[in-house]
Amino acid sequence: MGEQLHFKMDGLTNELATLILQAIPQGLFVLDINGSLCYLNSMAMNLLNHELLSQASERGTHLYSKLTPTWTGEPNDFQVADLFFLHRFGLNEVIKKGKTLLGHEVEISEKRYILNATPLLANQKIIGVIALFEEAFVYQTAVKELEHHRIAIQDLQTIFDNSYDVLYVCDGNGVTLRASSACEELWGKRPDELIGRSVYELENEGVYRPSATRLALERKKKVQIVQETKTGRRLMVVSTPIQNSEGEVVRVVNASRDITELHELETELQQLKDIVEGYKIELARLQDQTNQKMGQLIYRSSVMEKIISKLMRIAVVDSTVLIMGESGVGKEVIADYVHSHSPRMDKPLIKVNCAAIPESLLESELFGYEQGAFTGANKNGKAGLFELANDGTLFLDEIGDMPTELQAKLLRVLQDTQIMRIGGRKPIPINVRIIAATNQDLGSRVAQGTFRQDLYYRLNVIPVTIPPLRERKEDILPLIEEFTIRYSTKFNRHIRISKEVLVMLEEYHWPGNIRELQNIVERLIVTTDAAIIGIDHLPEALVYGAKESHSVMSTQFQKSSNKFQQSIEVHKIIPLKKAVYLVETQLLELAKEQCRTVTEMAKVLDMDQSTISRKLQKYGMQYGI
Repeated sequence: MGEQLHFKMDGLTNELATLILQAIPQGLFVLDINGSLCYLNSMAMNLLNHELLSQASERGTHLYSKLTPTWTGEPNDFQVADLFFLHRFGLNEVIKKGKTLLGHEVEISEKRYILNATPLLANQKIIGVIALFEEAFVYQTAVKELEHHRIAIQDLQTIFDNSYDVLYVCDGNGVTLRASSACEELWGKRPDELIGRSVYELENEGVYRPSATRLALERKKKVQIVQETKTGRRLMVVSTPIQNSEGEVVRVVNASRDITELHELETELQQLKDIVEGYKIELARLQDQTNQKMGQLIYRSSVMEKIISKLMRIAVVDSTVLIMGESGVGKEVIADYVHSHSPRMDKPLIKVNCAAIPESLLESELFGYEQGAFTGANKNGKAGLFELANDGTLFLDEIGDMPTELQAKLLRVLQDTQIMRIGGRKPIPINVRIIAATNQDLGSRVAQGTFRQDLYYRLNVIPVTIPPLRERKEDILPLIEEFTIRYSTKFNRHIRISKEVLVMLEEYHWPGNIRELQNIVERLIVTTDAAIIGIDHLPEALVYGAKESHSVMSTQFQKSSNKFQQSIEVHKIIPLKKAVYLVETQLLELAKEQCRTVTEMAKVLDMDQSTISRKLQKYGMQYGI
C-alpha cells in the first residue's frame, strides 16, 4: 500500500479526533501519497459501500467485501478501493500535481455529489490528500444563496458608490468605516481620507458642522439636521443609530442630501415674494392715484391752495413731514401727493397704519426679522417695511398710536438711518423719507407723557395741518362733482344730483370730512333708482344736520344784516357807481371778517358763491383764512 499516513494531533486523543471527524456532515476520505485509503468517516463509508456494491452487482462478482475500517493508523484492506478512488474521482491529479479540486461534480449510486479535494502537506511535501463529498443539491443551494448575497452586495455597493447623496457608516465610537464617493464633492474629502478617522476630528477640522453622527451617538436616537460643510454646501442629514440587544450603539448610518441649491432657491423665492409684495403695494398706490385723480386733490378754497403750494415746495426735499388733521380730511392723499412730486416718485411708497397693526406685530412689520427669531416666524426670515421702502418713502399713519417702547426704536432708526431686524446681528443701512400723520394733538400727548418729546421734534420738521371740510366749504361742490362722475362711471349709472340736494350737502357740517362725503355720494349713486337725486334720498341724519347748520347760519346772517343796516348812512349825493363800489367793498371786508369761507360770505350776503368770488377778484381783495 505504500507509505503509511499517521494522524498526530497535539492534545487530542485518537478517540476525540475520531469523534470530531465523524461529526463532519460530509463524506470525509483521507488517502496517502500512494492513493491508499487511510481513513474515512461514517458518512464516507456509507457512500463508498453503496458504490462498491453497485459496481460488484454490475460485474456479477463478489470481489468487493463490505468495508469496516477502524481507527488504528494501520493499513486496512482497502486495496480493492484504492484504484477505484484514484481513477473514479480523479484524485491522482491532486496527489501528483498538488492541485486543489473544488466543486467537482460526481455521481455515486445515481446521486449527484460535489467533491472538494486538497493535498496534505508536510514540510512543503505532499504526503496525501483529503477529499470531501457533499450532496450536490446542498452545495448548489449554498452556492445560489451565496450568489444571491453577492449580487445583492454588488447592487448595494453600486448604489453606495453612485449615490448623489453621501452615504456614511461609522462604528459605536464614531470612527468612520465606509463613505460613498459623493463625499469628495460635498465634503471635500475622498472616502479613503475619511475611513479610520473619528467624526469628532472631522467636525473640529470643519469638514462639516455640526456632526449629525455625534448627535446621534449622544442622543442614541435618529437625528435630522441641516449641516454646513467646508466646501460651502448645505446638507440635509439624517443620522440613524443601530443598537445591539443591550442598547449600545454599534453603528451609525448617515444619508446626507445636498440642499444648497434648494436653499438658494428658497432665499431667492422669498426675495422675489418681498419684491412682488412691494410691487403690489406700489401698484395699489398707483391704481388708487389713477382712480382718485391724484389722490382727491380737488379743491377750490384758498386755504387748500396755500397748502398745496406749500406741499409743492416741500415735496422736492427729503425733510420729514408731519401731516395733522381730523380723520377723513385726506392725510393719506396728501402723503401720496408729496411722494408723487418728489425725486423719489419712481421708488416705493410703503404705507403702514400704526393703529391697525397689533402691538406685538408692529415691530416685526416695521423692522423685519431673521429666520428662527421667534415661534411662528418664517423659516427664511422676512424683510420689514423700512427695507421695502428703501430709496422711497415710508408713510406712518396714526403715528400717535405707536407704542412708547417702539417709539424709542423708531427714533433710533431715524437718527442712525439703519435698522436691525429682530434676531439680527448686523445693522442694515436704509435711505427712506418719512411722512407721518396723526389726528391727535401730539403736543398734548407729549405733555401727558404718552408720546416721546424727542420723537415729536424729529417728526415735526415740516408740519402740515389740513383743515376739516366744514372750514373749507368751497371745496364741497367740486368734490361732489368729482365723486359723482367717478361712481356714475364705475357703476354705469346715468344720474345727477338736484340743486336742493347740493345746497343741503353744502350746508352739512361733515364730521367725517371728505371720507364721509365720498361715502355718501357713492351710496346715493348706488341706491337711488331715480334719474335725479332728491332730498328724500338723503339720510335723515344728514338732512337734520344740514338744517341745524342752516339755522345757525341764518341767525348769524340776521345779526349781520341788522348791523350792516344800522351802519349805512348817506350824507351827500355821489355817483351811484362810486356808491355801489364803496358799499360792496365795505360789505365784502365786513363779510371777510365775519365768515370763515367764501361760501359763508355768499350766504350772509345772499349772493351766489361764484359772484362773491368774481367781486373779490374784481376789487383785488385776496381772500384767505
